[in-house]
Amino acid sequence: MRKLSGQRIKYFFKETFRPHSKDEYAEVFTRGLKENCGESVARKLPWLYIRVFALNLILFAVLVFSYRLARYSADYVTAILFGGLLFNIPLFVFFYELYPKRDFSMLKLFAVLIIGGVLSTVIIVFGYEYIYSTVNEPNVWISTLWVGFWEELVKGAVAIATIALLRKRNPFLCFLIGFAVGTGYSFTEDLGYIYSLSRSSGIAWLVLTSIGRGLSCVCSHAPWTAMICWAFAKFKKPFINFRFYGVMIAMMALHYFADVPFFDKNLDILRGITVGWVIEAAVVISIFVIVFFALKSSFKEIYSDGKPEYPQAEILSERAKLLQAANLTATVCAAAMCVFVFAGCSITAGERAVYKKIYDDDAFIGFVQQGLVFNFDLKRKYNAEIENYSEFFSEGVRRGATQKVSDGEYDYFYVYAFGEDETPVLTNLAVKVDNDLHYLNRFLIYEDYSLINYGYPSNYRPIDDSLWGEGDDNGEEGDDGEEPPVEEPPTEEPPVEEVKPLKVVSFFNISSARCKYSLEEGCFEVATDDKEFVGLGSVISLAALFGTTLIGGGAAFITLKIKARRKEDA
Repeated sequence: MRKLSGQRIKYFFKETFRPHSKDEYAEVFTRGLKENCGESVARKLPWLYIRVFALNLILFAVLVFSYRLARYSADYVTAILFGGLLFNIPLFVFFYELYPKRDFSMLKLFAVLIIGGVLSTVIIVFGYEYIYSTVNEPNVWISTLWVGFWEELVKGAVAIATIALLRKRNPFLCFLIGFAVGTGYSFTEDLGYIYSLSRSSGIAWLVLTSIGRGLSCVCSHAPWTAMICWAFAKFKKPFINFRFYGVMIAMMALHYFADVPFFDKNLDILRGITVGWVIEAAVVISIFVIVFFALKSSFKEIYSDGKPEYPQAEILSERAKLLQAANLTATVCAAAMCVFVFAGCSITAGERAVYKKIYDDDAFIGFVQQGLVFNFDLKRKYNAEIENYSEFFSEGVRRGATQKVSDGEYDYFYVYAFGEDETPVLTNLAVKVDNDLHYLNRFLIYEDYSLINYGYPSNYRPIDDSLWGEGDDNGEEGDDGEEPPVEEPPTEEPPVEEVKPLKVVSFFNISSARCKYSLEEGCFEVATDDKEFVGLGSVISLAALFGTTLIGGGAAFITLKIKARRKEDA
């Protein structure tokens, strides 16, 4: 048995990396077409999938590098696209290559992927919007249960409808159709996650989310929907067969348990080694075991007349061995160089401001306010007896008003918003210093994250534009191109119910300094005029590794190709 297993692994390895002819490429892409359609093919192993993955990986690395250098939106959007394709499409091709019959074309299956994936996405989003809102559900366990039920129900229904339209009941082929629909939905969902996380957290999350979400397709949406379709074809009269519903409920349960560690704080796998990792491992192992036995059963049915001998690993000629070694060398070196590119684009490198650490709240306020002391009242009520400095009307109704109060040294501008009953609520506060206007900033420190509220009015500018001088802290990027200081944004949207911060620090940013808060050290960090260059050593090291791999791998590849050509000439 060990000898047979070793023989199969050796054969799989050779099939994956050996050179393939144009006819072999044509055979894969013409399966299912009229001129190349048959009941079955010789027992072959997948090989195209690794080439598709290598191409996706290289293109993704090129786009990430291009975006890191130029920051063009076209590069960013295209990088997100290939990030979503990175693992989804190669895995889809892998399972298609496993299917031993010629009765369904790859192009038709791609059409199922696109149409089924888009249709599933639209219906699922409709359900979230109009049937059950997970956003307003205070119990995360119940809302996550709805996600698992609704998504698998919709994807399964779309895939089964596709099977009915195509009139196919081969369990393996139905597995592929379900896998295609699940892959299409997984791709659209991955695009959303990659975009949202990379926009808020930078290139590192563009790479990490693409890889993380891509790897999840191996044991998530695609195989879940595939197993539902497999059960639909496997069991007779599935709609009245408890085994079909058993498989469907099992896939919904796997979906539920796969999601829980990402939404429940006590199990959150993003916070370290927790019980969530054990749950995720159980989900992965379960789906691998289920898919293995499902496909094994399908192969038995396809080869019911007698299982053919597993292909023997042919003895390669010297030329073929050299070509195989060249292909393997190129693949490994290309993958390594892509990893170096991802690492280099993700690290922080370049000139940046030096931040001063301040551990005391009052010291921080005094520093950014340049020692100035202000006398303002955050509990001040709207005074209807004095004339408003400015007012804002919408559709003939007063929506806002600003009142100016002077204490002899400074002018304060209190901005109020009016509700339906015209009850004024203080929303903003500004102070005039040396003819420059500064809105009241507030640091909100929570247990897991912090954020800064700049205090700018959302509806209208309540104070004259002439007061906006160079010293105004308007939240725009500084001279060094750094983004506004929002430290450690939450990895997910805060709960709908109000969460009170641990503390609130209010201040006027007179110095227009970029500030943030470090949860790890429990201190404020304020940018100074000093600059430092960071990441130079990492950039040099990765560049050296990239260059060494490129030169060494290229030389080895060319040498092996030349030796193979000489063997052919001989």
